[in-house]
Amino acid sequence: MRATPGGEGRAPFRRRSAGVPRVLLIGGLEASGRAGLLADVEAVRARGGVPLAVATAVTAQGRRTFGWSPVAPAMVAAQIRALRELGPIDAVKLGMVPGPGQLEAVRVPWVVDPVVQASSGERLSGLGRRDYLALAGPGIWLTPNADEAAWLLGMKSLGTTREAGRAAEVLEALGFEGVVVKGGHVPGPSVTDVLAWKGRPRSFRLPRLRRGPEHRGSGCRFASAVATELGRGTSAERAVGAARVLVRRLIGARNTRGTVEELP
Repeated sequence: MRATPGGEGRAPFRRRSAGVPRVLLIGGLEASGRAGLLADVEAVRARGGVPLAVATAVTAQGRRTFGWSPVAPAMVAAQIRALRELGPIDAVKLGMVPGPGQLEAVRVPWVVDPVVQASSGERLSGLGRRDYLALAGPGIWLTPNADEAAWLLGMKSLGTTREAGRAAEVLEALGFEGVVVKGGHVPGPSVTDVLAWKGRPRSFRLPRLRRGPEHRGSGCRFASAVATELGRGTSAERAVGAARVLVRRLIGARNTRGTVEELP
């Protein structure tokens, strides 16, 4: 049985009203830093937090090379235990989880980014939608893109912003504290991310910008930035807004052609 943050079976952490949040980042190591834990670390530092990284898998993602190997659940649990011994944890972001064993070893999600496949389409996890939906509870946030939200709800796709907004509301109603459905995969001249929180939706809209062909990892950075802000005690709406600004700035700085990647 999985409890809510701070409850039985979870590693306790605290919410800070001010100061420097210590953010536990759990996910896959991607050597280039374009996605995964290194991207998470970058986002947390950019938002003024202290990143604490726990690897659940090691991946190889190049132009022609792809593969990954899971970290043993006992080692995942040991990494988390060691970090807890060194100080308090103010927020937790969960990314790539290879399978049920690693998920059970984690037991501390707060901001859940349901990474089930790479940007190139290769599968990154053996978890099913029920595994992710079972994480719902007070204090647990979910940050899927539109494709992931559709998958979680057993739908083929989300073709409009209205559908994405409705998906966010349905997922929140399943018991999550809040849900952000990122709208970069929804067609249209603008990109709208929808926050469902406290029973009401809030839309964040920006013009759609051209993205570079090899840009990825914006979802990782977004969720990590949200976790950092929530750990600091920032309101949900301000946390989402700050994360959006950060992701666009970071991705834009890495695009030698001057383009910016949208949240995936």
